[in-house]
Amino acid sequence: MSSAAKMMRVEEGAVIDSAPPRGKYVAYEDRFHVDLPDRTWPNQRIRKAPVWCSVDLRDGNQSIPSPMTVEQKITFFKLLTSIGFKEIEIGYPAASLAERQFTRALLEQGLIPDDVTPQVLIAAREDLIRETFECIKGMPRAIIHIYTPTSVAQREQVFKMTPEEVIASAVRATRVVRELVDMSDIDVTFQFSPESFTGTEREFSRDICNAVINEWNPRPDEKIIINLPSTVEHSMPNRFADLIEWMSRSLDRRESVTLSVHPHNDRGTGIASSELALLAGADRVEGTLFGNGERAGNVDLVILALNMYGQGIDPRLCFRDLPRVREVYESCFGLRVPERHPYAGDLAVVAFSGTHQAAIRKGIEHRERVGSTNWDIPYIPVDFKDFGRNYTPIMVNAQSGKNGAAFILDREFGCRMPPQMEPVFAQEVQAWCDAHGVVMPPEKLWEVFESAFVRPKETFALRSFTAREVGDQIRATLELMVEGVRVVTIHGFGNGPIDATTKAFQGIGRYVSVKHFSEHSRGEGSDAEAIAYLQLERDGVSTFGVGIDANIQMASIHALIAGVNRLETGPG
Repeated sequence: MSSAAKMMRVEEGAVIDSAPPRGKYVAYEDRFHVDLPDRTWPNQRIRKAPVWCSVDLRDGNQSIPSPMTVEQKITFFKLLTSIGFKEIEIGYPAASLAERQFTRALLEQGLIPDDVTPQVLIAAREDLIRETFECIKGMPRAIIHIYTPTSVAQREQVFKMTPEEVIASAVRATRVVRELVDMSDIDVTFQFSPESFTGTEREFSRDICNAVINEWNPRPDEKIIINLPSTVEHSMPNRFADLIEWMSRSLDRRESVTLSVHPHNDRGTGIASSELALLAGADRVEGTLFGNGERAGNVDLVILALNMYGQGIDPRLCFRDLPRVREVYESCFGLRVPERHPYAGDLAVVAFSGTHQAAIRKGIEHRERVGSTNWDIPYIPVDFKDFGRNYTPIMVNAQSGKNGAAFILDREFGCRMPPQMEPVFAQEVQAWCDAHGVVMPPEKLWEVFESAFVRPKETFALRSFTAREVGDQIRATLELMVEGVRVVTIHGFGNGPIDATTKAFQGIGRYVSVKHFSEHSRGEGSDAEAIAYLQLERDGVSTFGVGIDANIQMASIHALIAGVNRLETGPG
């Protein structure tokens, strides 16, 4: 054990010191208080999707151990356009040769659709701005994204600049961009970000943004983008919303501004912060697929968009083939989507709890029975099939009850057990789960069902069966292999094939009675099979047998013999 681990070890019964060191951390509201008693955002509703901008190829790519190759970036760029992104930050061309090569590849290979605008990032330095314009020469349109660090920590600790000097540098950079735009044929939208906005005094954020706005001189038909990055997420989402509403009110020429947010997820509330920011007046959101980004990541645009979808709002991003999106993402970035991701995670669609499984099963059956088009299934907020996920919302383990196993048999294998049989099968499933301690795969569930009820240990194996009318009765004749060593032929009379067969077994001392019978077809068309369920009782002991055959009469006979065999070995 390391010395640090030893220091952190707490002995049983000891008083736990959970408080942070005095003075080490200061509450965000004590540093950057926003007084907005007349806030309006709590009473707003999100009624339409914002403008989306993917920053996967910049924020996402710079946050992985092995950056993507140009080929991988092209693959991912094509994915983003197929999803429906109209604004895509393709990188920081002045930062490296690889960034420049990718930018030129998009242009020279004609990969930029007519309705997609690439966005390029540049620090507020004249040399980098000029280098970037050289790199994007020939592009029909672009968003030129200039950023200036504005936070108190960066001004005082990193750049040693006064607020006035920071504003002057941002205005100079804006002026250079304007000069280069006037000299080029590129249709440019200008974007400015006060980097580390959430660590900046709100008045200073307002002042630098307004200085840039007035230098650029936008119009309602040629808006400037003011992007407010939560470069580090510091506050609760409601405080962020207050800040966004305050900024929205405070910006000059608001009608000529597209107000954008760029949330990170350091406090784990990036989604909430984004949604509340939209209520507070934001028009645009920058983020990444599956939240890939520095530290705890950027806001996850998959979650944000599909949250809207689940509220009946068109997100204007298409995730109808979410498994493919996940596959390309994992291949290009070398990362895995977490199992608990709300929409794409392996376990997001699964219930293990018996009570949850029962509610899900009844909800789905109710929806199908009444023919409802409304989605209101217990425990399942959206229909994951809308996103191309072929899923079973139930998986069976030691915590599951009868409903989970019955649901899977029905949905995966077309086997609808009678209600009386479900707890009997659940005992078989529970025994397997207890023995193996893992989730029971659907194919294993079917295997257990078959071995327990369709093909149990055979005392009697049917070799042939005939039934013919004799007067007003049926005479059944069965040829059986008994315990694998001898063949016997038995006969019985009854009012039908099943009754006659039970009488035949009485002739060899197996007195069984049929307590329940049901059957249904399994599958469709000419290949459909019949499946029959018989509940048998002997000497107060009850069990079930199941038969499957193309002929319903033979399915019933197989079910009866399977039930007799189960009674021979003693299970309920």
